[in-house]
Amino acid sequence: MEISLHHYFEFLSLLIAIIYIGKLRNSFLVLFVPYLLITLLVELGAAYIYHTYSMPTGWMYNFLNLLSHGFYAFLFYQFSIVFKHKRIIIILTGIYLTGSLTYYLSTSFYVFSNYVIAAGGILQVILSCLHFYEYLQNDDYVKERHYSSGLWIASGLLMFYSGITICFSLYNYILLNNLSVFNLPLYNIIPRSLSIILYCCISIALMIWKKPQKI
Repeated sequence: MEISLHHYFEFLSLLIAIIYIGKLRNSFLVLFVPYLLITLLVELGAAYIYHTYSMPTGWMYNFLNLLSHGFYAFLFYQFSIVFKHKRIIIILTGIYLTGSLTYYLSTSFYVFSNYVIAAGGILQVILSCLHFYEYLQNDDYVKERHYSSGLWIASGLLMFYSGITICFSLYNYILLNNLSVFNLPLYNIIPRSLSIILYCCISIALMIWKKPQKI
């Protein structure tokens, strides 16, 4: 089984979440513990199945993709204090998840879809930008240290999903022209490289988290 560099950063984030679980307890960020555990197990399991048995693993990544978007939308919803923004998060995420499930029902959940991934990337870019906009519009955010965790998470997601969106939008072009770096296809190396940045940002967000002093 091939263990890539980004797997170590996933494990590092999980380890940090467990170490700081005492501080994260009674906050919504404690959900990073089961989420990161599931993410790591799914990715390692997919790598094992693919390299050992040469079996398709698209269904595993489709599941993880939907779980991730639901999870991150929940985080943005919890960080937001503006009702209109909360409603936007619910509507956009609901449209994406419903559309994705409808697409899978009309095709196959076992087949990896680059277009569903790219559309999800657009969703997270929008939610990240919405979070930054709300931060800039509210002076109270600057006074509350726990909001810094939200900024780190939003920054990591913005960088990760911006690259993901571009990469999987050009998936067929990359595949057709065999574009690669160090013998790795761009649609593999770009998400793996950006995920390192994402998990570093998540790790920082968990370490600096401080329970809100006011609602």
